Amino acid sequence: MARAAKVATMIALVAARLVFGGDGETDSDSSAANGNLLPDKIAAASAAIDTTPLTEDFIAAAADSSWWSRKLGNKAFGVGERLEFSVKYGMLPAGTAVMKIPEIIDYEGYPSYRIISTAKSNKLVSVFYKVRDSIETIVDYNGIFPRKFHKRLREGGYKADRTTLFDQRMHLAITGKDTIRTYAFVQDALSSLYYIRTRELTPGSEIMIDSHTDKKNFPLKVVVYRRETVEVPAGSFDCVVVEPVMRAEGIFKAKGRVWIWLTDDQFKMPVKMQTEVFFLGSITARLKKFTLGIVEAEDG
Repeated sequence: MARAAKVATMIALVAARLVFGGDGETDSDSSAANGNLLPDKIAAASAAIDTTPLTEDFIAAAADSSWWSRKLGNKAFGVGERLEFSVKYGMLPAGTAVMKIPEIIDYEGYPSYRIISTAKSNKLVSVFYKVRDSIETIVDYNGIFPRKFHKRLREGGYKADRTTLFDQRMHLAITGKDTIRTYAFVQDALSSLYYIRTRELTPGSEIMIDSHTDKKNFPLKVVVYRRETVEVPAGSFDCVVVEPVMRAEGIFKAKGRVWIWLTDDQFKMPVKMQTEVFFLGSITARLKKFTLGIVEAEDG
């Protein structure tokens, strides 16, 4: 029984928190506090925290969008993509995880991807410890950076809801009553994976990401190791193997190593994710079904 419960608690990590972020701390924010968090609170929070004098030079710089907006090429993912994974602890089936992009929405005047990741324990594990987690990020269509992040965790008797609004122009992350200065084009725990998919992944290279998760800023380095062919329930795929690691002491130092197999093509679709978990061994998510989204054709 204890083993089954431990397995269930890790399913959500594979679904999204495992991928690129999430410190696993107890979430003290109430759903009521976050449910009332409206997008217009960004302006109020920005004014409260920003002590920069409103000089003519500052106003001119703010009007210049080059330092807070960008346009990246994206030929990796699009609307309609749906990835379904089977999750195992060792050889023991533990549950399923789904990552999908159901639509493009207008968020505060910006076209944005709505990206959702869910995780649930299977019937056997749910008898001991039921998991029904959902994580959603609203990602700017052109810049591939988050504008809003929300997680809804239901793990056994534990429930938590947290919403973070990102003011990319003022470099702020607003969660409940907390407003935290962050970085230009900062990523969240889920958007980081989709950003990486738009980058060129060459073995031996490294990609640096500034990330914000659970009221914390942390620098992330993604190491591209090698090319490898991997077999999963969805088929055989030529992949590149990457590992997200901290550039400084932080969450991955405590949680163990994480490897992700991304297809070695324009889609860079995750087909396998594996982590070492202290006291539990390894947990693996393998792609079992997929539907590609609507994307631009690759040049050439």
